[in-house]
Amino acid sequence: MSEPESAVASVPPRVLLIDLENCPAEMGQLPETLSEFSRIIVCFAGVEPKVPLGLVIVLASAIHEGRLEFVGMDKGGKNAADFGLAFWAGRLVSEMPEGTTFTVLSADADLDHVVNMLRKAGRQANRQNGGRRHGQGIAVGGGVAPVVEDAVDHFVAMRLLSGMPRPSTRDALTNTIKAVFGAGKWKGTAPATPAKSSPPAAFRPKSAPQCPVPAA
Repeated sequence: MSEPESAVASVPPRVLLIDLENCPAEMGQLPETLSEFSRIIVCFAGVEPKVPLGLVIVLASAIHEGRLEFVGMDKGGKNAADFGLAFWAGRLVSEMPEGTTFTVLSADADLDHVVNMLRKAGRQANRQNGGRRHGQGIAVGGGVAPVVEDAVDHFVAMRLLSGMPRPSTRDALTNTIKAVFGAGKWKGTAPATPAKSSPPAAFRPKSAPQCPVPAA
């Protein structure tokens, strides 16, 4: 075996388990993600994901090669996709080589149980959270702030991928947003606390004038 082939063969396989209910924006990242992982399992419940026409050829090729698989749950419901990911994690542990590493892509901390079980099985595993895996989150000069990205993912998962009727008017959309993000309902990233700025010079307290000391 030549040196380049040996180097390629020594790279351990990588598995990515995607909770599409929590990370719907990951669909547009799949072409890039396919170059990073050996196997990708995408689990979803409810409405089937819509694939942009430009991605069909790329994704179809990966599906044909067995590197990408979409798994739809027969019945929707809370955490339905989580159970699908747990099943596939266990299945791939028995199918993939011992050195395989696992990444669970979801904002749902409950999937940490799956990560812990993978580690107990002797595999390297971690959970990552959607856009943060791609280093997004800048708000100045373009890009998406983390709190906005979290809110969009949450709204899509709760209202657009859950099988619920979509709002058909602007007023209906406004009411839906209020219902999802009403007081006490949104537990996403807390906004950054603005730094305290110094008051203008005109409003700063002036030091007391010093009286001249009389000459002896």
